[in-house]
Amino acid sequence: MSTTKSTRKIIIIGATSGIGRELALLYLSRGHAVGITGRRAERLREIKERFPGQTWCKTMDVQSGECSALLDELIREMQGVDLIIYNAGVGVQTATLVPAVEMDILFTNVVGFTRLVVHAYNYFKENALPGRIAVISSIAGIKALGQAPAYSATKRYMTHYVSCLAQKARRERVPVTFTTILPGFIRTDMLRHDYPLSISLPTGARLIFKAIERKKRSVILPGRWRPIMFLARLIPARLWERL
Repeated sequence: MSTTKSTRKIIIIGATSGIGRELALLYLSRGHAVGITGRRAERLREIKERFPGQTWCKTMDVQSGECSALLDELIREMQGVDLIIYNAGVGVQTATLVPAVEMDILFTNVVGFTRLVVHAYNYFKENALPGRIAVISSIAGIKALGQAPAYSATKRYMTHYVSCLAQKARRERVPVTFTTILPGFIRTDMLRHDYPLSISLPTGARLIFKAIERKKRSVILPGRWRPIMFLARLIPARLWERL
């Protein structure tokens, strides 16, 4: 791969499908070096075969205690990283609460997320390197979503945690900045129903890509959701719970 001053090194955690895969293809098509992770090795290889010399792969389950060491290996193989995107996430809507399902969501969206984002933060801090951490959260974390309690609550955690890290980085003068993406309904495999205001996966990925590249701190996408969520925030919790 030929390198230029504009070539950057990006790692996308959760890149075997959906938004993560689309983001990987967008960055690769622009000539960047991209490290991709996920549980399905064959899907990682498919991307690497399309962009040989630009792509580094690491099979990884974010629920595993080994994922931090695997992220380190990937960073070393790429000889550094400029941007780390946390996209791994799960969520389901069900009329029946199943403890095992709820805990699976928690271990991915909270435990795995925290472990890897903290590791990324400390990497930039300990090496005194300027970097960026981008996290794909959801508008489901803005207000309680009774159809998907674990998903909604964990997405709220992700958004709040990144805000805490941004404050911490500023106070400690750590050279890392953050982007939190709160998408509305994007038609991925995880979206099993036809929701209003939903957008296609390619459109959603392009909007997310642009927000990260423009170094937005936090953004709701697409823009049509912003006035809706502004109004939703004004509804008292007691009333919201009756809707």
